[in-house]
Amino acid sequence: MIPIVASLLTTLAANGLGLLSSAIQAKGKQVVEETLGVKIPDNPTPEDVGRLRQSQFDHEERLIELSIEKAKNDLDGFKIEVADRNSARVRDAEFIKQGTSNSRANLMFFLAVCAVVGLVWIVWTDQNINEYVKGIFTLVLGRFLGYLDNIYSFEFGTTRGSRDKDDTIKNLTGGPK
Repeated sequence: MIPIVASLLTTLAANGLGLLSSAIQAKGKQVVEETLGVKIPDNPTPEDVGRLRQSQFDHEERLIELSIEKAKNDLDGFKIEVADRNSARVRDAEFIKQGTSNSRANLMFFLAVCAVVGLVWIVWTDQNINEYVKGIFTLVLGRFLGYLDNIYSFEFGTTRGSRDKDDTIKNLTGGPK
């Protein structure tokens, strides 16, 4: 089912039906079909594309609403993530005020670094490992690098480039500095 939808989305986008494609990604094919009142074939012919283009034009406002609903849901999830990260940073600030450190985070970081170094050493030095096993080790290595990235991002916050971008946006919009 998923390859069919991916093929459909690619076909729609290639034929100038990006709004229809976005709405299907956001709400699903069935919801969009009900909204438009038309059946969207999995493999549209040129005639189908013309009909869908007219439906997209006729229902443009509703398709935009469907796409925006998904963006709002994504934004709400991001707000929850930011609040969670902020509460964790407040906890760490309390550790610092008390003169202690977050030993759990330090231990997680240390173990992730050890795992990365160990996996890199195994993949690069052992010539007797099957290529498929090396692929699995490489996959696990990527996961641990992701853990390191999350820990590092949490401990050190956003990058300097993000701060510069924020300052540029404030300057352009005349916001507070």
